[in-house]
This record gives sequence, structure tokens and C-alpha cells, in this order.
Amino acid sequence: MKRSKRRIARQTAAGLLALSVLCTAAIPGMLALPAGAAAAASGDLNGDESVTGADVAILQQYLLQSASLTADQAASADVVADGVLNGLDLARLRQMAQSTLPDEDDVVTSLVYSGSSVTATNASGSVVSNPSNLTISGANVTVTASSEISVSGESTSGQLAVNVDKTAEPAGKVVLNLEGLTLSNSTAAPIYVEAIGDEVQISAKNGTTNTISDGTSHTDSYVDSDGNTNPVNGAIFSRDDLKLKGKGTLIVNGNTEDGIVCKNDLKIWNGNITVNAADDGIRGNDSVRIGDPDATDYSTLSVTVNTNNSTFGGDGIKTNSDEDGKGYITMSGGTVNIDSYADGIQAEQTFTMNGGDLNITTYQGANYTGSSSGGNGGWGGPGGGGNDGNSSKIDISAKGIKAVGLYDEAGTTWQSGGDLIINGGTITIDSSDDSLHCGGDMQLLGGSMTLATADDGAHSDHALTIGSTGGSYDAPYVNITKSYEGIEGVDITQNSGTVMVTSSDDGYNAAGGADSSGNNNNGGWGQGGWGGPGGGNSSNGSQTMTFNGGYTYVNAAGDGLDSNGNISFNGGYVFVSQTGGGNGPLDCGDSNNSITYSGGTVIAAGSSDMFETPSSYSFLSQTSVSAGQTITFTDASGNILATFTLPNGSSEMVMCSDSSSVTCYTGGTLSGTTYFASQDSTNRCGYGGTISGGTTVTANSGGGNNNRPF
Repeated sequence: MKRSKRRIARQTAAGLLALSVLCTAAIPGMLALPAGAAAAASGDLNGDESVTGADVAILQQYLLQSASLTADQAASADVVADGVLNGLDLARLRQMAQSTLPDEDDVVTSLVYSGSSVTATNASGSVVSNPSNLTISGANVTVTASSEISVSGESTSGQLAVNVDKTAEPAGKVVLNLEGLTLSNSTAAPIYVEAIGDEVQISAKNGTTNTISDGTSHTDSYVDSDGNTNPVNGAIFSRDDLKLKGKGTLIVNGNTEDGIVCKNDLKIWNGNITVNAADDGIRGNDSVRIGDPDATDYSTLSVTVNTNNSTFGGDGIKTNSDEDGKGYITMSGGTVNIDSYADGIQAEQTFTMNGGDLNITTYQGANYTGSSSGGNGGWGGPGGGGNDGNSSKIDISAKGIKAVGLYDEAGTTWQSGGDLIINGGTITIDSSDDSLHCGGDMQLLGGSMTLATADDGAHSDHALTIGSTGGSYDAPYVNITKSYEGIEGVDITQNSGTVMVTSSDDGYNAAGGADSSGNNNNGGWGQGGWGGPGGGNSSNGSQTMTFNGGYTYVNAAGDGLDSNGNISFNGGYVFVSQTGGGNGPLDCGDSNNSITYSGGTVIAAGSSDMFETPSSYSFLSQTSVSAGQTITFTDASGNILATFTLPNGSSEMVMCSDSSSVTCYTGGTLSGTTYFASQDSTNRCGYGGTISGGTTVTANSGGGNNNRPF
């Protein structure tokens, strides 16, 4: 037998009233009720001349000691008239508020679109002619009260909007369960959220496919809190918090500009979501969070974003807010695939990845061979990108992941933020611009990264840290298979992990500063360019490069390790092979800078030009070594300190180790050697074991040609 919502409300309130008898103690710090309060009690705490859920919320916050009450509110809240505010008043107030709820016969729980009309039914399946929780005009529906509604059917001229009064329902929530909905609109956003107190949830139900598409132009707009009129430029557009979930499929086609736009916080918790957009794919002003951080199973979360159009396109996923603490993007799990014309991911403030699988391709990828039209020191085009030494750099900002940061009013000098943090997960990037780029600090602490780029593999305008102190070779894993420069930052510190770099210029470059693509303006390289604040040059000597642990492999056509300041080796294994005239495997600044060795194992091989060696080294040879030849170093007992297969021929080589006596061999047979196999399947670098046979290479302790020890 069907019971009315009003009857259910009375029974629920009675149950709450009985339970609340247990809660009769006064709340610490409770306002003293004025004389005559019992007679004045009305339950109208917010003064809107009615008793609703908003009044319940005010009293509940007070009882939880998260809000205070005025004397008048306290008097109105004592609906039990016992001079004390407690759970009894809360239960009675709930009963009073629920008694004003509409009958469930008038509450729509299901919408079915059909062409230019919509059929609305209640929980019992009866058609509702005068809904209490929404309005209908043709194929345009506006939800006006907290509801959970299933939506299905098809319309090419429909809209599903949400506009719930925040004063009446400060904790208002609307759940839209999509159960086979195809909704499009040629002039407006098919799904539009004007206002909601808490959030709107869009749930694609399991086993259903739902498609939301706008037209090629919009006529709809909204007025913001400052009185400015703004365009609605997404197929799904929300002015308040939005959450996407469910185990079904949601396809969003943003044919005018963007696909999904949220002006506040956007959460993507579950679902198989595909976004195709003419400009940006997914945009959250304050934040975008992918994967519920409290979840453990992300198997039902998959996001695919396509913005790489034949004529133009935008970023894959981005945030816009420049307020402190906002404008961040966090990925905790799931699978995200992005094919973007511009940046794959752009966070106005901080990007953090804790887990999941992230795959990004931008513009033409690492095989981009075009020439930059931007002049030296210019940005070249919208979104940044100019010329930073790479003459083939793309004009647009087409980075894999970019964290921008805050800049001054002119947009040229960094102020704060813009951090990029990788704690876990798997990242694969094929980008025409930098694969990883940030205006602040970069921390590559965990996870697995495979990066291919026509520009820099990982570029930080400030500090760049790899791994945690005392960590193993396993975390993080960074394989830069193609790059102009591999690792670049002001101060580079490697504590652990595995980093492998193949570069057409420098492998590691502690050169510092913005590379003309750190933010979104057209203002040049930053204050003072490379030599000014936020920049760097070969004469200021303020940049450093430090190796404390981990495994590093560099195959560079420019300098192998290039620092405008000092280079310090304190631990780990560093293997460098360099080829190309005018460059060397090790290079530091020219202002009384030095390359110092105090621990670990370092092998560097390359040309004799500009070969700067540490102030203390075990072995230096001018013997020519052919590409593909294996070099093995042993201690006085014949134990292998390190073995290295050179990808390039070299005319000079340096080896540093803790051993007091080192012998070098070419060729030979190795036995019992441990290779960095779990990270580097080529077995080109290793340690331990013994060697038999081979040709001994005599060390030249006097230094090589143009060698400048410090």
C-alpha cells in the first residue's frame, strides 16, 4: 500500500524524537535563553517566515559546535520549550520542516525526453502534471529542489537545468541518474547548473550509454556575482560543484568550445567518460579531482579527452583559478587518456598525481619537426611556447603536464605556486612541447614515467627533486626516450630512483629560470630573461646539480651534465655518454664553480672539448672507445665496480669511485653482474661480479686534453 511522503515524514520524525531523548544535556557554551523564550519559539531560525531544512541545518551546526546562534535564534530554536537546546529540539524541528514537504505524488523521480517534450513521473509511475521539485516547458526542465531523478530518452532541442535556492536549501543536492539519455541543443548547454547548495551529481548508470552534445554556437549566458554577463561555453556547464560518477558510459561533445565546464570544484569519481571538444575538454575553475582519494578500486573509472582537431583545439584538462589554494588538479586513480592540440593537462596552481594510468599526446608529439616562428625571447603564440634554445620548438604551449603558478600583474615574474608533484601512478607522454613543465618546484617522488618530447623532458623554473632520501633504484622511474634537453631546473637534486635520458642537447641542465613557456602570457622570458630573477646564465653561478643516490643514465648530443653552478656527486650510479663537437659529458659554470666527488660511482665518456672533471677522480683516459663497446671497472680485488656499454664513441673518459685502486677493461666476459634490469631492460649498465679476459686500458692520471680540474 502506498504511503504518502507526509505520513513517512511524520513516522520518521517520531522515531528521531524518541532517539533524541538520549541527548538532553546542554551544549557547552550554549546561549542563555531569554525569559519568555518558550512562548516565542517558532522554529524559524533564518527569519524567512517558514520552517524548512535550512532552519534544521542551522540548529544542527550549533549542536555540533560548528556554528553559533544569536539570542533570537536560540529562542526560536527551543521548539520543545524546556529552556535547553538539544537533540529533542532538533528532532521536533525536523518534524516541523518535514510537515511542510509536498506530497510524494507531486515529486518527480523520472524524466523521459521525447523530441520536443518530456514525460515526468513520480515514484509510483504516475504522470505528474504539477511537479513540486521542478518546472517543465516543452523539452526544457529545471530542477528547483533537492531531488534524485532518473533521466532517459532523446531530444535534439532539450535542456536539463538545476537551479535550487541556496538560502532555502544551503545543503541542497541533486542527483541526475542518466539511464540511456541522448540530449542535444543547438543554442544552449544541454545540461546546465545555475545554482546548488552542496553539489550536483551526474551518474551514468551501469549498462547505459548517454550522450550530451551542444551545437556550434551558444546564445545562453549567465550573470556572475560582480554583475558581469558571461557566455555559457560548454556542453555540460555548472556554476557550482559538480560530481561525475556511475559505472555506465557518458559521452560529451563540446562543439562550440569546451566539453565539461565547472566554475567551482569538479570531481570525477567513476564512469567511462569520453569528452570531445573544439577547445578545452574538461575545465574546473577551482579544482579538478580524478578518482575518489578514499577509494581503493578504480576499475570503473576511465576518462578519454580529445581536443586535437584538424583546425584548432585546446587543452585536455585544466583549471583556471588564480586564488591561493585553488586552481589545482589531483589524480588519485583510474585511467586517463588525452589527445590534445595544446597542453594535455594545465593546472593554474598545483598538479599532483598519486596513482592511476595517465597517457597524453599533444599536437604532433615528439616527432614534431616544424620551426618556431616566435623570435628569440618571445612567446610565439597563445599559451606560451617561444624560443628557448630549441629552434624547432612549437609556437603554442603543447606540453604534456603543466603547472603554471602565480605571476605579477604584467605576467612576467613568478610569484608563487605552480608546483608539479608525482607520488605514484604510471605516466606516458608523447608531446611536441615539454613533457613535464612547472613554473614552481617539481617533485618526481614515485611512479613510472615514460616521456618522449620534441622539447624538454622535465622542466622546472625552480627546484627539481627526483626521489626521496635513502630510496631505492625503483622509485621513481623516469625514462626520457627522446628530448631536446632531458632534465632541466634551477637546482636539480636526485636522491633515488632510475632516470634514463636520451637528448639532442643537454641531458641534465641546471640552467634555471623560465624557458619562455612557463605561463600563459606573451611577455617573453621573464624578468631579466635567463640572467635576471627567475632566470639563469653561465655567469651567475647560482644553479646546482646534486646526485645523492639512484641510477642515472644519460645519452646526450650536447653536454651530458651541464650546470651553471656546481655539480656534486655524493652517491648512486651515474653513467654519462656524450657525443658532439663543442660539448662534453661534464660541464659546470665558469665563475669559480667546481665538480666535486664524495661518493657513489660516476662514469662519463665523450669528446675532449670542455671536459671538466671532478676535483678528485680515480681514472681518466684519452683512449678512444668505440660505440657499443663495454667498459668495465674493477677494484684491487677484481670485483666489478661498474660496467657500462657506450652508445657513442668517445675520446675521453672519467671514472670516480670510493675504491682506492681502479682498473679499466674493454670487452671481456662478465659473471655474476647485477644490472639495473628492472628499470633498464637493455643491461647496458650494472655492478658487481667479476670479469675474465678483456683488454686493460691504462689510466692517464695527468688529465685529458682541455681538462680543467678544480
